[in-house]
Amino acid sequence: MSLRPQLIKLCAQFFDCRELAYEAEDAVQETILRLWQQRTKLDGHQKPEAFAMLIAKNVCIDIMKRAGTVHDKLDECLYLDSQIHTDQSLIANDAKKRLIMALGKLSATQRRMLLMRSEGMSMAEIATACGTTEASTKTMICTARKKMMELLKIGRNKK
Repeated sequence: MSLRPQLIKLCAQFFDCRELAYEAEDAVQETILRLWQQRTKLDGHQKPEAFAMLIAKNVCIDIMKRAGTVHDKLDECLYLDSQIHTDQSLIANDAKKRLIMALGKLSATQRRMLLMRSEGMSMAEIATACGTTEASTKTMICTARKKMMELLKIGRNKK
């Protein structure tokens, strides 16, 4: 398997938010050169692919240092990365709230069965724990899932 596509992707992402985007190809070439120079030592690495990625990252940093943009540009990318994580966190919190509200609208038995199923319990185990038949358990879980889907769709459409 060729590492080149992975290296290109890594280097392109590294330079993505910078005016040095054209340097990605040079970084890949430099990485391949350094790997070739280290070829006798590669057998000692458990994961040569990870070693190649580390070299690529260091090459990208070296290129930025030579261009004199390393601190400003790294700060810019770290800021953009933190914004992405913040946005993802807000979305995840919103989804969690909607899920909790929807679960709260289920009957106690439906909620209990759905949660047991989500924990990986089999239908037979849930039926035994709830004192019902397996067929009844399947029906109740199916009904609970449908109701959850409806509640989550309604919550999404209100926004």
